[in-house]
This record gives sequence, C-alpha cells and structure tokens, in this order.
Amino acid sequence: MEIDSETKNTDLTTRIVTPGSAITSDPAFMRGHGTFNENGTIYSSVAGVVERINKLVSVRSLKQRYGGEIGDIIVGRITEVASKRWRVDVNSRQDAMLL
Repeated sequence: MEIDSETKNTDLTTRIVTPGSAITSDPAFMRGHGTFNENGTIYSSVAGVVERINKLVSVRSLKQRYGGEIGDIIVGRITEVASKRWRVDVNSRQDAMLL
C-alpha cells in the first residue's frame, strides 16, 4: 500500500507501519519526522501511523514519552540526592531537578 500522487484516498491516518517499511518512492513527496530517505524511497524509521500534510509524509510514533505542561500533576522517582538538589525520574525525555 504505497502513497502515490494519483491516489485519491486522503485518509492515510489508518496506515500503521513498522521501522524499515517503504512508504513511497514518488519523488514529489518530502520526508518528515519518523522517516528517512534511501535511494529515492522514503522509509519509516519508527513504528507508527503515517501522516500526510500536502506533500510532507511523516510517521507519528505509537508510543511517545510524556512531555509535561504547566499545571500537570506528576509522580516521579528520586534517582539522585545531592546537598541542595534532587534528581527525579518523571518518565520524560530528561530527568527533573528539584532545588
């Protein structure tokens, strides 16, 4: 199931791919997040859902790490204690620091 410029189906959000799956070889498309280009073909670099915005093809990962926002209540695990700070694993991209 390749994305083609002639394809009339614009609902591509139902297509799930695994890393290394060929998405398209059409040179009209640009690669986005979660993809890589090899020998003129766009492949998925993560497991996820194919998304297309105009000519940009990307893959939204099925499992993402938490990215906190203002007002969120979180639970964390203290991973390091220093004299005036604590390092807390909050299951995000980086550990949090409490001063």
